[in-house]
Amino acid sequence: MNIEALDRAAIVEAVTAEVMKRLGQKDEPIACKKQAVLLTVEPLPELENMLKPYFEVRYYDETLRDCDVLIITNLCLQLLSNLANGISAGPRERFVLTMLLKGRKVVALEEGLNYRKYKSTAPVLLYKMYEEFTDKLSNYGIRVVKKQDVLTTCIEEGRSPDIHKVDHRTESFDGSNQPEVLNRKVITEAELKKCRLKNRKEIVIDRHSIITPLAQDYLRTQQMQVHRR
Repeated sequence: MNIEALDRAAIVEAVTAEVMKRLGQKDEPIACKKQAVLLTVEPLPELENMLKPYFEVRYYDETLRDCDVLIITNLCLQLLSNLANGISAGPRERFVLTMLLKGRKVVALEEGLNYRKYKSTAPVLLYKMYEEFTDKLSNYGIRVVKKQDVLTTCIEEGRSPDIHKVDHRTESFDGSNQPEVLNRKVITEAELKKCRLKNRKEIVIDRHSIITPLAQDYLRTQQMQVHRR
């Protein structure tokens, strides 16, 4: 075997050893975005672009079996009635109801409630029935929000209790158990760390404030509570 062949063999051996070494190492977890699905019959680039920094956005199709957040952009009379009565009449209703049963976050646009455009002409009892259907959806866990509040609703961790219902009976004399009020449009991890340095376990933020993903993780690990006003 000549010197050139020996060199090639040495290189191959070195590369092979390095590859095997890396394969033996524990793979580092890859951070993946949560998936948000838009239930709509037409493209909505504005809403899609709003969600993309935080979610992998997909449009609903019948091949989908799961998601982290489901956004219903249009509640026609049929879809509203079927969901309110728990009727799985087709793939759309079945997917929405399944996501609710799985405990996924489901959001509906208030502007997509079609029956409301007939308020001035609809019989009172008929209109009231559809209003009751909307209330049922809220009771089932569907968040009915305005389009401008969709992003905040999608990225917030769970449904925060009303600030007026906070129990202050256990507050200490130094006020360390009082909620910290953060007047910020965007709540960051750094802001939350400052609160913890003050021994705060609860924060009060504006209902339109956005909590960054890192801040959400910090809230969860520190078991901090958020109250929106």
